[in-house]
Amino acid sequence: MPRLRLPRWPWLLAIGVVVLVAMRLPGWLQGPEVTVYAVERGPLLANVVATGRVQTPSRVTLGSEIAGVLVERSVTEGDRIAPGQVIARLRDDELQARLHEAEAALAQLELRQRPESQAALREARARAQQARREAERLATLVARGLVAKEQAEQAQETREIAEAQAARAATVAEALAPGGVEEKLLRERIATATALLARADVRSLVAGTVLRRLAEPGDVLSAGRGIVEVAVDGPTEIVAQVDERNLDRLALGQPALVSADAFPERREPGEVSFISPAVDPQTGTVEVRVRVPEPPAYLRQDMTVSIDVEVGRREDALSLPLDALRNPRAGAAEVLAVREGRVERLSLRIGLRGLGRVEVLEGLAAGEFVLPARAVVEPGARVRPRPAG
Repeated sequence: MPRLRLPRWPWLLAIGVVVLVAMRLPGWLQGPEVTVYAVERGPLLANVVATGRVQTPSRVTLGSEIAGVLVERSVTEGDRIAPGQVIARLRDDELQARLHEAEAALAQLELRQRPESQAALREARARAQQARREAERLATLVARGLVAKEQAEQAQETREIAEAQAARAATVAEALAPGGVEEKLLRERIATATALLARADVRSLVAGTVLRRLAEPGDVLSAGRGIVEVAVDGPTEIVAQVDERNLDRLALGQPALVSADAFPERREPGEVSFISPAVDPQTGTVEVRVRVPEPPAYLRQDMTVSIDVEVGRREDALSLPLDALRNPRAGAAEVLAVREGRVERLSLRIGLRGLGRVEVLEGLAAGEFVLPARAVVEPGARVRPRPAG
């Protein structure tokens, strides 16, 4: 009787199942493989990074002190200007006419009015002296009964009129004399006209760089109308709005680095020079200014830049990635650590926050593993740690 042969595939299937179970058994017993972060020891630098704009401490608008028509503007955007430099000119024909009129009036005073007043004074004094002598003579004759009393009274009246005219001539001559009232008034008119004429040349009071033109030749300017806007020379500042959550980490004098997207290889040193005492309630930010003592030429007004403020440094710190923290709060947080193959929830004391890492003050040791905060693993579960690359 022929021998019955059984098919091989059930045996092969059974062997495959056994092999698969043998391969999977450690994982089932030890739990799934999870990505973990290692707690490391080393230098830790804490930074606050923000975006800001280049700004000088002061901007001024240079304009005309008097009304007039702008006939020339001698500077434009980007020009450097110095104190006393003429930046614009107004039409000055009317101002020159006023000055010439005042100078002509002074010349007329010196050449005609003053000599005439002196001559009139001498003549008036001579008439007064003659009238006085005549009045005295007639008074003597009246006393002797030689002339009528009415003649003496008329002579006395003529004397009084002559003396009043002499006094008036003296007053006029005094006003027109050198250093007198009339000369002072005319010289003040000349000084005023000269000053107004000088203001037709608009000069800068500061040293700086022209940012914008505010008026063009032909414009009719009122007194105080701006002609150019100038950034006054001085230390350049970066004005940035920093999240209020970083306020407790900021302090005056902290070192900072400034960089611009257009020049990524350049990083300029600066320091925190101002921290606003108020927080913007709309944005939840606080204004911080970083002063750059020796600004390079490429840092231009209103350029957008990044500031990197160093708020702390540890040369030898125990740290872990920030995204491993759970329920972070002031000085404390929680993590899920892997100890002896099982997940354990731990409370930590934390310190300095760096760029992507945080200092561990208490709760973990170097070389231990923690899970990312996004990991969905319950405490007590078995896992196999796989360090993040």
